[in-house]
Amino acid sequence: MKLVFGHLIYFSLLFSQSLSVISELDTTEGFIGDIFKWSVKVEGKTDHKIQFPELKTINDSISLRNKYLIYENGSLVGIQFELMAWDTGHFILPEYSVNILNPDSSIQYTLETNQIGFSIQSILAKTDVSDFRPFKGPVPVRGVFPMRQVLLLILCVLLFFGMVWTWRQRLEPQYEKANYVFKESPEQRAIQRLGELDSNGLTKDFYAELSHISREYIETKYFIRTLEMTTEEIRKNKDLFPMSDNVFSKWIQFLSEADMVKYAKDVPISEKMNLDKDMIFSLIQKY
Repeated sequence: MKLVFGHLIYFSLLFSQSLSVISELDTTEGFIGDIFKWSVKVEGKTDHKIQFPELKTINDSISLRNKYLIYENGSLVGIQFELMAWDTGHFILPEYSVNILNPDSSIQYTLETNQIGFSIQSILAKTDVSDFRPFKGPVPVRGVFPMRQVLLLILCVLLFFGMVWTWRQRLEPQYEKANYVFKESPEQRAIQRLGELDSNGLTKDFYAELSHISREYIETKYFIRTLEMTTEEIRKNKDLFPMSDNVFSKWIQFLSEADMVKYAKDVPISEKMNLDKDMIFSLIQKY
């Protein structure tokens, strides 16, 4: 397509200043969907501010796609509109007015452009065939053998046998009957735990375990819930414990010191740890 440029220049001479408006359309012929670039520029020197108003709707067949302001040397000198046509025929651009403003932004005068005509043709006019028939898709052909149904049936059968095989591979739980014939006494359990107690470990863990051994021994032998009682509660219920006042006082003192180690981060020496272990061992043997 040969591009034809339409140039129309409208000159205005006002207030001893020469300004001209140049209206330019990049082409006067095109097809449906093509973009036409319409440029409006003001040429000449002026101290006034130039305003380019919004473009009004031309008609229902022409739409404004975009617009850009044109700057030269940092000054606004023009505007460019991108128009798109949606129907065939001959169209005329509307008159467009450029406003020259006063310093207070009021309109001093306007410069108007002349109308430019352009034509929109159908792409079918450039082809030898004026009418196109719609394409028809392929017609589905149903096979003689139902291959899809057979494959789905085989897949279902394989899934069924796979589930049966997986079910048969499961392991049966093995249960062992507990032997309650042998039962260790409270003394045996306490002495065994004392033998396994390591005094070289953390002091907090040592006293927590040693305190638990003594409480568990008294609870399992005399059925007194010392594991659920605090040291102060044990002290107040002295009459429940079948031991001498001297031994009970030493045990209470040990429980208090163990609480200090567990909760107050008190750190005793290693000799004190061995003495406390021997004291609990002696308590178990006597009572």
